[in-house]
Amino acid sequence: MEKIYGTTQRQDGLQRIGKNKWLLYFGYYETEDGNYEYRHTFSRKPTMDEIKRLVRDTIDAETKDKIVNRFEYDGIKVWLSDEKQRNYASLENNESIAYPLTLKLNEEADATPVYYTFETREDFIKFSKEASAYILNAIMDGWKEKDNIDWSVFDLQ
Repeated sequence: MEKIYGTTQRQDGLQRIGKNKWLLYFGYYETEDGNYEYRHTFSRKPTMDEIKRLVRDTIDAETKDKIVNRFEYDGIKVWLSDEKQRNYASLENNESIAYPLTLKLNEEADATPVYYTFETREDFIKFSKEASAYILNAIMDGWKEKDNIDWSVFDLQ
């Protein structure tokens, strides 16, 4: 599905706009880059199974993007890839790490690294716990969104 920026409200649904053209609209998301929804074009009327798979996959992708790219700590955007998450968890449990500890949390658009120094183990544990809570909340938001889908808006007769 493609992101369509500039939407002002949620308008989930399936619209037939031609003999062999169907548009699926789903979601409403707000970010610092603007509000958007997702749209997918079909060249035939999709089945409800196709719609459900596409919508659920979109929610999963949106949740992953939220986790990886939207967490902020102390005013710094933190890149939380799967590998980074595992590394942070292993650092939190390793009592032999020397502090202060400087880690690369992200990089600027021009590839300039963004570093952060954790002065103590407790500082790092605070960061790690906030990241874990953020990830859990993002996952739970995704589940909630899936649970609250009104599939009837996609059932165009």
